[in-house]
Amino acid sequence: MPVLDHVHHDVPAASPVRASIDWLQHTDPQEFRASWTVPADEAIFRGHYPGFLIFPGVCLVESVHRVAAIHAAAHSNSILLTGIEHTRFLHPVFPGDRIVVAGRTIAVGAELRCTATIAARGGDEEPELAARIRLRYRRSAR
Repeated sequence: MPVLDHVHHDVPAASPVRASIDWLQHTDPQEFRASWTVPADEAIFRGHYPGFLIFPGVCLVESVHRVAAIHAAAHSNSILLTGIEHTRFLHPVFPGDRIVVAGRTIAVGAELRCTATIAARGGDEEPELAARIRLRYRRSAR
């Protein structure tokens, strides 16, 4: 069960979010967990929303995608995002919150499906389930 500390991978990103994954655990070829802290000075917060800063839901989706791509690469796979099948945002994520992504990938025909949950915790608070996300991928040539 390898654990990677201070992970900084060059995964193509679709957003300006610069939060770096600082902990990633590959439970097995299908399952993973990762975490990081949402920096309070993320540029995205300047407009989302002034006076009440919330980490955008699309950035949570991007976070799951980044972790899934890193996990796939660790198992000698390259994947291409082909769709967002489902998202449910359940609790806001604020600047400084600790994010924990827990995900699983399964083969569905020629495609892969990644199902993940995101929990967020601020300070000494108990983690809250912030989102459920399901993404669809196809394997791609490296």
